[in-house]
Amino acid sequence: MKKDKKDKPEKKAKKGKKKRSLLGRIVVFLLTVLAVIGVIAMALSVLSSCVDPGKFVWVAYFGLAFWVVLLYNFVIFTLLLLMWSNKVWVAVLALLIAIPGVYKSFCVGKPQDGGELRIMSYNVMIFGDYTESGKSKEEMADQVAEIVLENHPDVLCIQEFTQFLPKMGRDECIEKLGKQMQLPYQYYHTKHHFGGNVIFSRYPLTPLDPEDGPLGEEKEYGPVVQVDAGEKGVFYVICVHLTSNQLTKDEITVFSDKGNSKEEVKTYGKSILVKLRKAYEKRSQEVSKMLEDVSHDGRAIVLCGDFNDTPLSYTYHQIKRAGFIDGFVKAGWGVGRTYAGKLPMLRIDYVWGNERIQPMIFKRLKVRGSDHFPVMMDFNVNHGL
Repeated sequence: MKKDKKDKPEKKAKKGKKKRSLLGRIVVFLLTVLAVIGVIAMALSVLSSCVDPGKFVWVAYFGLAFWVVLLYNFVIFTLLLLMWSNKVWVAVLALLIAIPGVYKSFCVGKPQDGGELRIMSYNVMIFGDYTESGKSKEEMADQVAEIVLENHPDVLCIQEFTQFLPKMGRDECIEKLGKQMQLPYQYYHTKHHFGGNVIFSRYPLTPLDPEDGPLGEEKEYGPVVQVDAGEKGVFYVICVHLTSNQLTKDEITVFSDKGNSKEEVKTYGKSILVKLRKAYEKRSQEVSKMLEDVSHDGRAIVLCGDFNDTPLSYTYHQIKRAGFIDGFVKAGWGVGRTYAGKLPMLRIDYVWGNERIQPMIFKRLKVRGSDHFPVMMDFNVNHGL
């Protein structure tokens, strides 16, 4: 009896289809489980900006680790692709979920010439030498002065200022540094809690009277001044330093270096989680109070400083929701990392402006010394609003 010719293509098709080995099936299964975990982690990371750490702090940890979670999902995606598994769609889902987070964390702004004013923010780390080159506080203060002179800002907001000469008082150190930087006007709080926030200016500074509304009161977030730049405009500057995570070098190093024991990771891991939880909860309170006080009453307002939170944080989301514009998003480019330490990809220093502040150019200065990079924005004050 003759064989049906139509059967031959079917047999060839069956022969062409390779059956995955037991080991291959186990690998695909494990990768799929890891991909599902990646989807959950990525969703929590992206949603972290909408969840108040004061009510549920665990989500904030995922927001802090956004770039790590993204890398994790990309690796899983690549491995499933190499295995030619149809389960790759799970990893693709995680990457799609990541898009809003990438949009917030990687910016392609539109820098424009014509900024009449320039403001710089710099956490100087109490003039400590983060590079451990052996420089004294005085030498580090001189280095800060050089950086400022090279970039000639009209207003400089310093966080973590401290007395850098033992024979000089605080006021004398501020005045001396102001002269070195050619910024003759200075203002800072006398209260210990935010004595490290100092505003230097090329233009006259006027502290606000408490009777001038909530903006004039000395609150938790730092000093507030009016800057009169003449024809360029009058605007208000708030030098912000929200609660730090207070991680030690050892705690940071245990996760950034190789060769640490499990016991070290376990010990330091616990202390890191506790510190992060307390800091997230405190910053949640601080940003709520700050935005309650900073009313949009027609004045041009700039918020700048060390906010100790990333673009996927509750702090960031609340400030943006209040109507402030992130100068880096508007006129910067890239990831804009501002933390100079061993934890990578962290942008925690900002210059925000309300609707009367027009960002033109935003720069992160790649100079080392402190554990922060200084940030700088050229802007205009919109007079017509």
